[in-house]
Amino acid sequence: MVDFTTPNLCGASEEFNKLANQFSSIKDSLQGSLEGEIDALKGELTASLAVLEADIKGLIPELPEIPDVSFISEIQNLAALPAGSLSGLSALANIQSQFGDALSGAGFSLDSLVGDATAAFSGGIDLCGGGLPNFVIGPDGIPTLKPEDSGMPNTDPERVDEDGKLLAEAPSSLSTPSAQINTSNAALAAAAAAGAAAIKENLPKTDLASESGDISNAAKKEYAKQDAVIRARLQKDGSAPTPQVQKVGNATSTVSNLPPKDSLLSPDEFITKLKGLQNRVAVAENTVKKAASRASHLVLKSNKQEPDNILASGTEKLVRDDSKSFNISVTLPSGNTFTRNNLNFVGKEHSIKKLAVGVWNSFFRSSTRANNLIKIKLETEARLAELQRQGGTGSRSGRDEGITTTDIESLVDALEKDMPGAVLIYDEIYNGVEKTYAVPV
Repeated sequence: MVDFTTPNLCGASEEFNKLANQFSSIKDSLQGSLEGEIDALKGELTASLAVLEADIKGLIPELPEIPDVSFISEIQNLAALPAGSLSGLSALANIQSQFGDALSGAGFSLDSLVGDATAAFSGGIDLCGGGLPNFVIGPDGIPTLKPEDSGMPNTDPERVDEDGKLLAEAPSSLSTPSAQINTSNAALAAAAAAGAAAIKENLPKTDLASESGDISNAAKKEYAKQDAVIRARLQKDGSAPTPQVQKVGNATSTVSNLPPKDSLLSPDEFITKLKGLQNRVAVAENTVKKAASRASHLVLKSNKQEPDNILASGTEKLVRDDSKSFNISVTLPSGNTFTRNNLNFVGKEHSIKKLAVGVWNSFFRSSTRANNLIKIKLETEARLAELQRQGGTGSRSGRDEGITTTDIESLVDALEKDMPGAVLIYDEIYNGVEKTYAVPV
């Protein structure tokens, strides 16, 4: 038997190892109690076997109490009944009441399916071979179209050639190149590595007598300080300032770097182009959100008490001082120079906040317009598709009239050109606040 208890062994199972250890413990208990009282041994074994039974049951998925109603199964039952019999008519009516609406909505004809199934059944053809839609009614009572069920093998799989000779197993291959997968996950992997390195470097070491042991106020304070330092360092180095920013970055990176997949409904170049434009807008928005959130967190930090106002260096903290101010000067992608002087924290609506909000409103006003136009186009396509499914005559001949996809693409192009400028301004706000309002801890 394979040794699955070896640490970090591929294929090892924590649950299986737990069971193996319990078996070993019971064996040792039996061997050590050969000369003991039978009642004591019985009580000990009963408790151990109860735990073992519970853990074994935990490895087995619980079967539903009420089985699903299968359309294919019901059709097979119908096909086995005499044509035109009372039982056959009753079974057909039952199928109609359960699956009729769902079949019609998916573009299937029950009469046609019944005719095909009856002919196939009479000819000895297996109805589970994919000729019938796999509609299933679960506990929620709603018919749902599921992928074709895979059968349970009852023999060893064999691949033979036309002469009956056993063939070698075909080599496996990745449908998606590993380089593309690595590119898609690069940002996530970098963020995880940076977080782990920062924690390892900065988190203080301590010993606890138990999980409920007391922690001194000094230790709590040190942990809070180091947590603030780690967060500040990761934000300063460009890690996602919020989980949402990271989540959107992961999603857009996947769409941008992995090969496109055909639509499950109907491949359509027009819709594919709209989806591509939508993803480009999401990438631009998330990039600006990341820079804006980074600057915003630093601005908020300047109004907090120690240790929450500690900077990435660990030796400085932010303290607001109305006597101080700073200037920024940024060269935009257009070549123009963006300048703001005397930025400070004076007043509730201070000039730093006004600038940050102004850049945000300007950028997202444009991105919202592009997103709304894309949304209108996609909603129109969805209505036309639904109309056609219902037997209507909706035409797509004028799908790209009025504001065209070319017009939307021009808006997205302009948005992508504005994005670096917005990021630069937020970065300069971050640098200006950090340099101007930093004081020693």
